[in-house]
Amino acid sequence: MISRSLDDHMPSSSTSPHPLQRNLAPHLHPFQKPREYARALTAVKMDRMFAKPFVDALGGHQDGVYCLGKDSRRVGVVAGGGGDGEVIVHSLTLRRPLLKIPHAHKGMVGGICWTSESHDGQRGMITAGKLDGTIKIWRSEAFAPGIRDKELFQGSEFASGFGSAGHQQHLDQAGAIGENGLDMDVDFDEEEEGGGLNLDFAKRDKLGENLEPKMVYTNKNGLNGIDHHRTDSVFATASNTVQIWDENRSAALSNLQFGSSLETVNQVKFNQSETNVLASVGNDRTMCLYDIRTGKAERRIVMQFVSNDISWCPTLPTTMLLASEDHNLYTFDIRNLNSPSQIYKGHVGGVMGCDWSPTGEEFVSGSYDRTVRLWNRESGKSRDVYHTKRMQRVFDVTYTPTADFVLSASDDGNVRIWKSNASKKLGVVSSKERQAIEHRQKLVERYSAEKGVRSIKDRRHVPQSIHNATKLKRDMIESRKVKEDRRREHSRKGREKPKAERKKAVIVEQK
Repeated sequence: MISRSLDDHMPSSSTSPHPLQRNLAPHLHPFQKPREYARALTAVKMDRMFAKPFVDALGGHQDGVYCLGKDSRRVGVVAGGGGDGEVIVHSLTLRRPLLKIPHAHKGMVGGICWTSESHDGQRGMITAGKLDGTIKIWRSEAFAPGIRDKELFQGSEFASGFGSAGHQQHLDQAGAIGENGLDMDVDFDEEEEGGGLNLDFAKRDKLGENLEPKMVYTNKNGLNGIDHHRTDSVFATASNTVQIWDENRSAALSNLQFGSSLETVNQVKFNQSETNVLASVGNDRTMCLYDIRTGKAERRIVMQFVSNDISWCPTLPTTMLLASEDHNLYTFDIRNLNSPSQIYKGHVGGVMGCDWSPTGEEFVSGSYDRTVRLWNRESGKSRDVYHTKRMQRVFDVTYTPTADFVLSASDDGNVRIWKSNASKKLGVVSSKERQAIEHRQKLVERYSAEKGVRSIKDRRHVPQSIHNATKLKRDMIESRKVKEDRRREHSRKGREKPKAERKKAVIVEQK
């Protein structure tokens, strides 16, 4: 007797999916791989079709933007420093400035960082002047949008007309609409006849003009970079030496330099795990490690070209990333500085800025060739390249703390927001759609070694100038290799030995 149970063929409830019966015997599915390959091909084509990385451009700067300062504890706030001394604190969620400080410094802003207080409302911003040699600490409620203090606005014109407390807009003392209280029904048109938001902009600009720094430090030389300790009230600056400062003291705690070196330091960064370790790069083609506990320089390497920026990996404390003037990026393990761990090639101009993703698996770089590139840590070739017609030379880049977005600062006066995954959908994604996306990603990953899938996945369109520069650079490198081969061929045997490219990067290590 044939007996069948309806429970095996009917859904368990009205909302559950219908059960599927599959026989996985390979002889019953002879075309499984060809079918999966066709689906992988379709998936990678869809991925490229929906690749729209550009999100928005944050304007407001009158001059180029040469440095960015992200708050590692807040997702939606970033500060940009201009060439005219103006500092603007941007809200990424509102996509407009929270505060403008028009004359923060005389001349270009050299660096921006945030203090380490655990409470959002207490954190301040520290800026360094590249020409005037001053360091200023700024504190304002505009740096912490979304304050939910109801007593703050009782009796003001903002408190009336917003309805019940559940629908009330939360405003900070600067008059900026809080990120956490954003209501999608509000019209954010600046030209609105009601003038409600225009009053907000006027208050913001007036606050920035009248804002005075809480603390001012002076230095004899201009400052090229600044970075704050992760937990303590200590920060470091880069000028002719590396100086350690305390927020509560007017003079530098210590001056750090390697021996009697007179080089100019380009950038300085604290290690995020071993917080007493400090690294700097200088215009003498050097990278130097310091320990602030001993107040001494520990080790230094001299490279072939100058490094413009440095970044510590957040998940691997011994790994650092250097952005070099020779168009390449280098990762080093500080336990072995004789040669880089990996060389990353792709740019055709000097690399001006770099930053690790919070996951430590990827990083981003910005170059003088007007492109932003994203890289996997284990691969020497960039996985994506971003560019626009209007974007000029990129001087600084950074990841947001959630690793969803990348920010770039260029000398056309804009801070641009990019998606870290170009084809990722913004907004709410249903569970069914998420499963389909994950299935397509697995298919592309499985067949990424196939020629058809790989050619579509890796192909990127770049401007004609980048394409021509890449071709010229390739020819120059090839001719250099031919010249070295001929020199070895016509030299005494064993005199001219081939040298690995990683061994060429570092000239000498000094202790």
